[in-house]
Amino acid sequence: MKKVILKGLMVLWMVTISCTSESVLNVDPIPEDIEFLEGVSAKASMKSTAMIGSPIPGTNISGISTLHRNNNGITVNFKVEGLIPGAYTIWWVIWNQPENCAIPGACNETDFANAANVAVDVLYAAGHVVGKNGKGNFSAHLKEGDNSESINQEFFGLPPAGGLQLGNALTAEVHVVLRTHGPKVPGLVNEQIGSYEGGCDNPILYPPFSVYPNVVGECADIAAAIHPPGY
Repeated sequence: MKKVILKGLMVLWMVTISCTSESVLNVDPIPEDIEFLEGVSAKASMKSTAMIGSPIPGTNISGISTLHRNNNGITVNFKVEGLIPGAYTIWWVIWNQPENCAIPGACNETDFANAANVAVDVLYAAGHVVGKNGKGNFSAHLKEGDNSESINQEFFGLPPAGGLQLGNALTAEVHVVLRTHGPKVPGLVNEQIGSYEGGCDNPILYPPFSVYPNVVGECADIAAAIHPPGY
């Protein structure tokens, strides 16, 4: 499968996205739709919330991303609204060594040129079809050491980074990126909600977009939330 240029994924993270975070002794109650981390440690668990931002002008895409961390891994609940009905995926972008980014703890697209030192990995998180109400509720979990859903090498030609590296669940910088795969296409829905180029005939679309990409065959990264390191 051909590699695609990473620029479309990168520019989203230049969007100004407000973030708030808080540390907690015990993990707060989790919505029923999340299969939360096994073996939660009361000694080291954290929660952060981040606003979901989009570079598309004239849209009302908004929402909240909530990230739970403990020593075993991370779990996200990404609630977004203002979407056009269609197929969507969300993607982890894990910066295992955010202190090595050009601006420590504030990684952006320029840091991919230093991929080995920042140990960044891009991995599939979740996907589903959004209906007429325009609301998406995505949940995903990533264990430390699991790189089975990484697309670093296949699509972007980046060095392998091991997913969320062991020992970094509490300190990695985590970006969650929302990708549209256009209107659902009969016979292709599983691919559209389960892979980076599923249903994409024209996958290389860069922000800023003049209009919301919504043509069959178009894919684009249209929104993101940024969770700073949990130092």
